[in-house]
Amino acid sequence: MKKFKNILVLFSMILAFASCDNGYDIDYTPIHPLGGQYMVEVLRTADGETTVATSYTRCMIGNTTFNDKDKCWVRVGAGITTNTAYAINGKVSCDVSSLSFSGSDIENLAGNVASSEETFTLPDGKVTLKGGTAPSGTIVDTIEFTYTTTKDPGAVYHVSGYRYTGWEED
Repeated sequence: MKKFKNILVLFSMILAFASCDNGYDIDYTPIHPLGGQYMVEVLRTADGETTVATSYTRCMIGNTTFNDKDKCWVRVGAGITTNTAYAINGKVSCDVSSLSFSGSDIENLAGNVASSEETFTLPDGKVTLKGGTAPSGTIVDTIEFTYTTTKDPGAVYHVSGYRYTGWEED
C-alpha cells in the first residue's frame, strides 16, 4: 500500500509541474521574446471611418522552419478555414534586439493556402515587454502594428493587444 501511495504522490507532483508550463512563452526559439500568442483587437480604417474588424482574436508570431534569427511568421485571424478581409499569414523580417518586425508585399497565406496572389504590407510591428496589463491583472507584453492588404484595397488595419497568459480571464 505504501508503494501505491508513493506512486500516487510522484504522479501528482509530475502533473503539477507539467501544468505550470502554459506553452505560450517559447524562450528557446531564435526570435524570443517576440514569438508567442497575443490577444488583439483589429480596427479597420477606410474612407476616414474607423470600425472594429474583430474584437479579440489571436495573433501569432512564430519562428520559421529554419529557425531564422531575422524572419518570423505573423498570423492574424488566419485559421485553417478563415480567410476574412483582415486575415493575414506570412513571413516578415524581424529584429529581436529592437523587438520589431516588418515587411512589404508579403505573400498572404491566410486560410493556410500553399500560395496566393494576395499580399500584405506591415511597416511597423512592435512588441513592448511588460507594456500592459491583461484583464486578469497580470503584467504582460504588448503588441502593436498596422498593415494593408490587397484583399481590402484602401483600408488600413491597426492591431493592438497583449500576450496571451492562458488565464481564463484573459
